[in-house]
Amino acid sequence: MNKPYKTILSALFTIAIFSVSATNSAQANESKEKEIQELKLFNSAKISLIDAIKVAEQKTGGKAMEAEVNDDSDTIQFEIDVLKDGKTHEVIVDGKTGSVLKISLDDEANESTENEKE
Repeated sequence: MNKPYKTILSALFTIAIFSVSATNSAQANESKEKEIQELKLFNSAKISLIDAIKVAEQKTGGKAMEAEVNDDSDTIQFEIDVLKDGKTHEVIVDGKTGSVLKISLDDEANESTENEKE
């Protein structure tokens, strides 16, 4: 390999490493900001996650399988997956009032369960 070719190849390799590093750094910052936002939302809740689970179970008559903070909202909301009569329901509970905002069938979870039966 001649020297100019090695120099160009080395420079391109260095640029590639720096751009991957910069991308990873930006993604890490974005992830950290999202985590901080989620913690702020969680801290603004007037009810606990356990209370939200109880509300979801009482409203549906089912058993909670999974619960998390709904990070698709600007206000604190808890998303609880509840199993009732062999179907998974997604219950959204307002973290400030404890009221149920939405109950819907979790089509994705129910579809995967049906595929396992076949």
